[in-house]
Amino acid sequence: MAALDPINVLLVLALAAIFFMFAQDTLGPTLLPTLQRYRARYIPRGVTWRMFIPLGLFVLLAVLMHVPLVSMYLVAAGLLITVHQLQRLKREQRIIQPGQILQFLLAFRGEYFLQPAPFASLSRAMSKTDEPLKSLLNVMVQTYFLTSSPERAFAELRNRTDNAYLNQFAYILEMSESASADSVVKAVDNLVERLRTHDELRREIKANLSSITSQTSILQAVAIGVLLIVAIVPSLHRAYISIGAQIFYITFMTIMLASSYYIEREIDKLAERVT
Repeated sequence: MAALDPINVLLVLALAAIFFMFAQDTLGPTLLPTLQRYRARYIPRGVTWRMFIPLGLFVLLAVLMHVPLVSMYLVAAGLLITVHQLQRLKREQRIIQPGQILQFLLAFRGEYFLQPAPFASLSRAMSKTDEPLKSLLNVMVQTYFLTSSPERAFAELRNRTDNAYLNQFAYILEMSESASADSVVKAVDNLVERLRTHDELRREIKANLSSITSQTSILQAVAIGVLLIVAIVPSLHRAYISIGAQIFYITFMTIMLASSYYIEREIDKLAERVT
């Protein structure tokens, strides 16, 4: 139990922090290119080390508590939180945001203004677009070049997304065969203005919701801090040796995690209404 003494724990954490800062300043410039190559190859896009902070904290709590039932619960909870965050990231990466469509439309407008050929302009503008919109547009462009049928290309786009703005854009391209280039540019400009209004509204709502998420984060930090104190101070965590005390601890943790998940889901629902 000597290894779990609070002074030893704090000393190990301090040494780890010092080593991390040294490695970042001294070895960072040398190792960064290699680490970036491995990251691009093996780590999914968008995954950061911050996503694994809850797992590390819960494993640390489990080690410090050193109570079988509670320790197993903490490790399982840390794993579930990490899996949840990774799944949430995956869902978010599949969502095409209004801002992404807006940037694409601006790029398309510039290309079409110089050369009023819809699919040629699409191909050039698509190269300036990020995922997941890029893959969706690429399917439409490839369908056109393989079939020489604009109708099939637009149908392929509509089959793969129900995004109202992309469907409006497809309608504009359909009408471009019988409309002048100036009319197409004007229609794209009108769509851009609607998207700008939508994107500004979405940013305002996210800014308003950020105050709620920050308050939730503070409450979570306070709760974790209390649990960490309980785990570090031997006289406090010894009180959880009995089965009844362990069940109380697990119940408290479950309520805290369930409340956080509920608040997160409600915030996501509000944000999805303007996405």
